[in-house]
Amino acid sequence: MPVAGVQSGPGGTRRRTAAAVALVTALATAACGTGGSPTSGGGTTAPTQALAPFQGAFSTTALPAGIQTLQSVDCPSDSRCWAVGSTVGTAKVPATAAVAATADGGTSWTVQSVPATVGYLSGIACPTTRACTAVGQVGTAGAGPGAVLTTQNGGATWTLQPVPSGTTDVTAVACPTPKACTALADVAGRVTTLTAGGTGSPWTTGGALPTTVATATGLSCTDATHCWATVTSPVDVGHATGAVAATADGGATWVLQTVPTGTGVLRGIGCTVGTGAGGSASTTGRAADAVDCAAVGTTATVAGATRSGQGLALTTTSGGATWTSAAVTATSAALQAVSCGAGPCVAVGSTVASAPEAGLVVLTGSAGAGSGGWRQAAVADVPLPLTGVSCRSLASCVVVGESVAAHLTSG
Repeated sequence: MPVAGVQSGPGGTRRRTAAAVALVTALATAACGTGGSPTSGGGTTAPTQALAPFQGAFSTTALPAGIQTLQSVDCPSDSRCWAVGSTVGTAKVPATAAVAATADGGTSWTVQSVPATVGYLSGIACPTTRACTAVGQVGTAGAGPGAVLTTQNGGATWTLQPVPSGTTDVTAVACPTPKACTALADVAGRVTTLTAGGTGSPWTTGGALPTTVATATGLSCTDATHCWATVTSPVDVGHATGAVAATADGGATWVLQTVPTGTGVLRGIGCTVGTGAGGSASTTGRAADAVDCAAVGTTATVAGATRSGQGLALTTTSGGATWTSAAVTATSAALQAVSCGAGPCVAVGSTVASAPEAGLVVLTGSAGAGSGGWRQAAVADVPLPLTGVSCRSLASCVVVGESVAAHLTSG
């Protein structure tokens, strides 16, 4: 299956331009309570372990014509989801931003119209079934400016919002409530906080992250003031390490938390209010002590690497006062995103960096699950990674990738 040409920015692979990737249907069936090992060919797979506690099976569907890759997905309800990425590009017509929506939990998808000037979208947050904020970059040359798109009518119309001067790219966004949105952007050469008082409200510049941070790859906020971000810091030409930055004051100040030695590039993070460690000396303040987080990525330190190394998960039950490293599975090359909204976390990515680099789903019992708590759930036997996931409940989970979308079905 041919993969289009790639342009890489400081955050890794961001868009694809040249030949189209074929759309794929019926990639995987991961029935709850069944075992077995991945099959090859034929477009179907079996899970390596039971899918429980999730109720049902993962089924996949083709994306609408014209969409080549989806990078992020958010589901404000069991049935309504929005995903963002890029269209199919050609040698003459570069790829542009894409928004896909589903009203039936992922069984079918439609393309929504967005301003033609937006080059790509890499993140989306939907606090309600009417309001969404998507972020990325205007233009196709990679020079910006940054893009923030909003809708307040479920995607019937998307509006390009003004961004603060000097913003060249917006890489991550979180809207924990309809009245509070936080984004991370490249502003005048620094990774900087952008905040808005809800979908459609003006964006203002907040605090910058530490100078050692080169890129923000993921963002999760439990409220308007407490957020955690996966970030990368350069080591030398072509290499970078991953870290977690946290704020307890709405992005005015950020602190780099201590992560285990050997952490590679981190790509996604999910935080939920949990039981926590209680009373631990969290670097983000006492209000964050009872927050569970899971950050995912790879052991590889190659800058921009998305399919090398071994899958890695970092977990905390103390708001980041202590992070624990957990190897995921020997067959995972890199994890791209994680969702803990259903209680148990679901992480997605790709298998070992060989052909085929199949899409991979792994599960854990909770965000605080340590070593041994993560297990492989399903593999899609195509050379395309899975890049975004949003799980609302044990019966509602949607996964997107470079040419497919999967959804949890009953049965």
